[in-house]
Amino acid sequence: MSATPASSPDNSERLFAPERRSILLALMSIVAIASYNNLSATAALPDIGDDLGGISLLPFVITISLLTSAVAILASGPVVDGFGARQTFRIAAVGFLVTSLLVAASPTMTLLLVARAAQGIFSGMIMTVAMASIGLAIPERLRPRAFALTSSVWGVVGVAGPALAALLVATVGWRGIFVVNVPVTALAAIIGWNRIPGRPDSAERQAFDRVGLALIAVLTTGALALASAQLSIIAVAGVVVVTTTTVYVWWAGRIPDPVVRIPHVLDPRYRVVHLTSMAVLAGGVGADAFLPLYLRTVRGQSASIAAFGVLFLTIGWTGSAYVASRLQDRWAGEWVALLGSLIATSAAFATALAIAVDAPLVLVYGVFVWFGSGVGMVTSTGSALLQSRTRVTEMGRLNGAHQFLRTIALTFGIAVVGAVTLAVVDRRTGDVEIVRKVLGGETVATSADVLDAIGDGYTLAILIVAAAVTASIPSAIRLVRTRNQPLVSAT
Repeated sequence: MSATPASSPDNSERLFAPERRSILLALMSIVAIASYNNLSATAALPDIGDDLGGISLLPFVITISLLTSAVAILASGPVVDGFGARQTFRIAAVGFLVTSLLVAASPTMTLLLVARAAQGIFSGMIMTVAMASIGLAIPERLRPRAFALTSSVWGVVGVAGPALAALLVATVGWRGIFVVNVPVTALAAIIGWNRIPGRPDSAERQAFDRVGLALIAVLTTGALALASAQLSIIAVAGVVVVTTTTVYVWWAGRIPDPVVRIPHVLDPRYRVVHLTSMAVLAGGVGADAFLPLYLRTVRGQSASIAAFGVLFLTIGWTGSAYVASRLQDRWAGEWVALLGSLIATSAAFATALAIAVDAPLVLVYGVFVWFGSGVGMVTSTGSALLQSRTRVTEMGRLNGAHQFLRTIALTFGIAVVGAVTLAVVDRRTGDVEIVRKVLGGETVATSADVLDAIGDGYTLAILIVAAAVTASIPSAIRLVRTRNQPLVSAT
């Protein structure tokens, strides 16, 4: 069976051809609102705390949604393969709409967290069904452009989302942030209700792996805990992740249909795509996550300017995704991924150098755009390559596994940068708590020793993740060498 759907000759080069237009509009709309939902909640935290109390539970407003979303990304893969992308899209859209209303109407912090957990489930389903639908509905030649479009949506939302959220909080209150989800989700549902691809005739419904999903949930909890920036928690979480991964591999070998098929992760044709994307994501997102801390402390920037520092990676990411889609009109995607890995690796070391010498901020921002260019080129190309290397009946599971691995990778990247930076500060000054206060948005006075320690720790952390990014080069080379192998099945 071919992995490329049929397309009329007249429209073969048009991404927004009539038969694809509604599908893309529905997918981009619902991905945009899911992305906005993830970004906007941070802006609402202070007002949520003032309104509902339970200040100690505020961090869970973000993390509980990340946890359930990551698990749902995997769980919905078999659902897409067994029941079809259209049915899964309908469930995800309706569920996200309803849970957004529940979040907006929550009268207590406890009920808010329950609603956010449920919302995360449907947000994860949205991401899996969106990626799988591109593979099912878009011809292989046009998929790079579709994934570039998805990256553009993320980029635009990354720039405009926080500003819109701040405006809503200031005018209608924090509940308005989540009410906005409703009309956009409803519009996406109406457009895509009957247009998203249905269930392939060859698809088979199989038993659901509840034990495997529970193990994945524990693994994901541990992975998210790695980003806590607290060394004791990171140590325990690392043990949990390694142990749970080992148990899951054992379990997956004992049943016929695990939630994640090990070949979807370890088969050489899939593995090199996963590794290349994971390496650049871990480095780029890890370095970017702590750039505001560096700007706020070492460079003395205001909180608002420091917060916008994270946008430069996104700018490079979004632009290069489009460039990568065009390059694939002339080059094999594997060569484009290799180019992206070389760009990301060189940018990672340039970033470490710029931080180490306290280069002018315009240069610091520039190397982050450069870094983002490599990340965007690798990740968008990798998503297209992955779908060209699998069968239509396995799109859901394979895309779910890839998105999950990407989530784990960027979480590890954040954890490594945070842990190394804090460890250096703790060892040299014994005043690591001041870093936590800055991360929490407090205005504090810092000594020169603390500032130097933060700068040196951040530089060392970026050098470490740069070494990880370097691992994407041999992986991408292997990707090139496997480009002509035939389709395989993990069943």
